[in-house]
Amino acid sequence: MGLQFVKEILHRTKGKILACVLRPGSAPALDSYLNGLNRDDRSRIDVHGLDLTNQHQIAELSQYLTSEYGRVDGLFNVAGVLGDRTNTAGPEMKLSEMDYNWCKHQMEVNAIGPMMLTSKLSPLLKSRKGKNTYTRTTGAQESVVVNLSARVASISDNTGGLAWYTYRMSKAALNAGVKASAHELRRSGTWTIALYPGMTDTDMSKPFQTQALKDKGLVFPVEFTVGRLMDVVDAMEEENSGGMYDWAGQAIPF
Repeated sequence: MGLQFVKEILHRTKGKILACVLRPGSAPALDSYLNGLNRDDRSRIDVHGLDLTNQHQIAELSQYLTSEYGRVDGLFNVAGVLGDRTNTAGPEMKLSEMDYNWCKHQMEVNAIGPMMLTSKLSPLLKSRKGKNTYTRTTGAQESVVVNLSARVASISDNTGGLAWYTYRMSKAALNAGVKASAHELRRSGTWTIALYPGMTDTDMSKPFQTQALKDKGLVFPVEFTVGRLMDVVDAMEEENSGGMYDWAGQAIPF
């Protein structure tokens, strides 16, 4: 899904894009896409290595952005981990399946990492109206922080009995961070939002895709999902900052 965000942002904006990957050169789909771009578009994309669980790398990224660009107009936190129940300890279906190391990893990637990155980049996110190259369809010039969350992270919506303990916990923690940071970020001209993409055809969701879901059209192509999520971001107003919304722009309670 991260690659599709790069494509959409390239199409919708005019500025530089810093695409972060765990290890540069380890994402063949990204490399293939970049190799197929014309010179002008390729020059807009800067690929940088980043492990969200490594605080030293987050600090290095902040220093690099400060020296190279001096500001950040939009931060898209789209990395996440769910597991497949075959090669990982989660997502768990029972309390007895909870594993400390897996829980810690989920928290690091899904909640702590995105919030630490937001923290380190917040000085660069301070809105500079007139200089921001990511102006949305509403004309808003506030900088934005976009976080991919999940419907199962909604505590009030947890009525179906599905466990997925550590994934729910980590994404609920992310939501809490989004809500809490919205107040401080708003004062410096930055809006933040949590988005639920729905079941999308990615490697992360494949272990949980069923034929019944596909037959009902409930497994979305990644191009559709990211396009709709970007529409939600583009239509953001100040009142949306600190909230969680699905791909159709419908509010989801925390």
